[in-house]
Amino acid sequence: MVSQRLADISRLGPDPVAIARAVCGVQAQDAFAGAMQLRVRSTGLTAAAVDHAVAVERSIARTWLMRGTLHLCAADDIRWLLGVLGPINARREATRRSQLALSDAVCDAGVRVMQRALANGPMTRHELRAALIANGVPVEPPGQALIHLLAYAAHRGEIVVGPRRGRDSLFALLGDWVPPATGPTGDAALAELARRYFAAYGPATVQDLATWSGLPMATARRAVAGVAGELAEFDESTDGLITLRAAKSAPRPRPRRPEVRLLPHFDTYLLGYRRRDLMIDTARIQWLNEGGGGWIRPMVCVDGWLVGGWRLERLPQEAVATVRLFEGDVAPIRSGLDGEVRAIGEFLRVPARWELGDPVTENA
Repeated sequence: MVSQRLADISRLGPDPVAIARAVCGVQAQDAFAGAMQLRVRSTGLTAAAVDHAVAVERSIARTWLMRGTLHLCAADDIRWLLGVLGPINARREATRRSQLALSDAVCDAGVRVMQRALANGPMTRHELRAALIANGVPVEPPGQALIHLLAYAAHRGEIVVGPRRGRDSLFALLGDWVPPATGPTGDAALAELARRYFAAYGPATVQDLATWSGLPMATARRAVAGVAGELAEFDESTDGLITLRAAKSAPRPRPRRPEVRLLPHFDTYLLGYRRRDLMIDTARIQWLNEGGGGWIRPMVCVDGWLVGGWRLERLPQEAVATVRLFEGDVAPIRSGLDGEVRAIGEFLRVPARWELGDPVTENA
């Protein structure tokens, strides 16, 4: 929890860029879930501040990065991350593109059309689809082919996901939207990815790094070798756990009360490791996967352990969080839940309350 900026002593202030950089981005195919991941790692952050960073400052943005999924990250990290992950993701998805009739020639033609269209400013996915079709680029079926073509352009560093227009995300040229930034390249970039990972997820293993990033194992090992002098390895009984070597400091006092965090959909705490048995009862692991398809439930986390789920209903006048525990009494964590829900209300700038729902059963 300390590494993940979820503990009281490690949470950051209301700076969305600093938070995104500290955990090397958060998974954000759902933009609201991405913003809520920044919230849970901060004190005083608001949704308006996140929107301002995306739409006005352009200091954070979304693109396809770790595991080939959309991530919200610091804008000045995007180019060096794409240098490491873009070619790997493009190669990994080549078979699926071929199944969708997106040959290399079609993809290259599609990128050229998007470059011309977006030169006039950001566009929605529907507007880009119309431009592609008008220029003879096949993007059928309507959903899958277009998304894979957009991801391909992003892997190549051509486009990025910017702000929203109503309910639709806008796509922009990376070079136009994100300010230029210098960053590491080659093996130095690979080493920086390992450095960022172990700072935000350690203790962890090389296999965890590969799972989180989508790097092939051989490449993950090379990344770790690049920062070997900065890492501390635990004894063999810990399954190869390593972490960044830290300067000696005074022992941290244990919190006087349970530290409760309401983790949103796809929280990076839940997606950063090969195994989840160090954070949840093995009998409950499958329940994390809400409905399959990679949809990760919002979870109640107490001192690093997942004790149930929750959902947020955003009503016109208030936000209501419904908490469902696996088992046990809510009393020991009531104060923590009060604080988290109050913080969610402050983040959204609406009154917020929580209620206790039915206990989680095996199947629902």
